[in-house]
Amino acid sequence: MLERYHRRARTKRPWLQGLVFVVLAPALILLARVRISGREHIPEGGFILASNHPSQLDAFFVAVALRRRVRFMGKSELFKGRWGRWMARMGAFPVQRGVWDADAFETSATVLQQGKVLCMFYEGGLSPVDGGYRAAKPGIGHIAQLAGATVLPCHLTGTRKLYRPWTWPKITVVYGAPLTVEQAAEPSRDANAAVARRIADAVEALA
Repeated sequence: MLERYHRRARTKRPWLQGLVFVVLAPALILLARVRISGREHIPEGGFILASNHPSQLDAFFVAVALRRRVRFMGKSELFKGRWGRWMARMGAFPVQRGVWDADAFETSATVLQQGKVLCMFYEGGLSPVDGGYRAAKPGIGHIAQLAGATVLPCHLTGTRKLYRPWTWPKITVVYGAPLTVEQAAEPSRDANAAVARRIADAVEALA
């Protein structure tokens, strides 16, 4: 069932993502008082955009700030029925949590090799409500090594406040210097964890 979403991510453009940006981005950027810094660090070609994950709205602001079409991983539970089709048209593809999802890893590597941008929230879920970060999941390290990817650290603040828009939130998107990850055909678990920690440290240092 999930295979069709992987095929789409590997072969088709996320046309709905572009449409949403054109229609909604100007108003939301004004409402959220978005501030972007570090754009000079954005590399050419394909790369992993690694970000913290304070709210469910992060994907939108990551993509708008980058000004490029972005592919996202989303938990497989979201890819059901009509909602799953909309997710796919927005550039998302599924990952099964709690298992070693080879299909998701292959799609990720393919997207990067095609020169596209893959956004990954390295914590594997939302950041703690009371602040701080979750430990980095090794999957991001595995994908970065499979593809020999460039990784762009990105730090978000303020997106959780959009749950209460009447507070007139202020959102910041900060990009750091890119990291280069050496390619490995069969990276070890220890290497995956080490690369994931390196990426997390680079993101969290931007705070």
